[in-house]
Amino acid sequence: MRSLLPLLLLTACSAPPPAPAPRPAPVAPPEVPPPPPVAPEQPVPANWPDMAPDKGAWVYRQDDRGSVALFGEAGRDALFVLRCDTPRRRIFMSRAGNVWNADSVSMTVLTSSARKTFTVRNTGGTPSYVAVELDPREPHLDAMAFSRGKFLVTLAGRPNLVVPAWAEVGRVVEDCRG
Repeated sequence: MRSLLPLLLLTACSAPPPAPAPRPAPVAPPEVPPPPPVAPEQPVPANWPDMAPDKGAWVYRQDDRGSVALFGEAGRDALFVLRCDTPRRRIFMSRAGNVWNADSVSMTVLTSSARKTFTVRNTGGTPSYVAVELDPREPHLDAMAFSRGKFLVTLAGRPNLVVPAWAEVGRVVEDCRG
């Protein structure tokens, strides 16, 4: 028993085990601002194939960057533009107007054979346009070029635009593919 007594005294004198360290307070994740409101998509009128094309004509040009087709009234800013950036082999499809309260908005193009919605962004120029960059092999460009007489372009907050499907559309597309 005597041999146990020093051992018992030693254990009695030892300090209790340290208390576990307090857990750190949980860190709240940083607040992410809500995304800006997205403008609602412009409704497509069911009778759009019966609508007359908007006033204006297509003009085709070539410059240092490539070819461009502009639709609109003479002496005014174009309402709709197709541009081939030849060095980059890209087509830019633009519509007059701008995106408000959002970084991007949907622009829908309806043809006699297809419908496609594109996400467009402000170009930052004056006058203001929204645009989308496309591969020249985008099938909807062919649908626009070969649409029966016209195609419809919708953009939220803007009137619908009925554009005649003239040869200038196909010329810009072919310039960019060539």
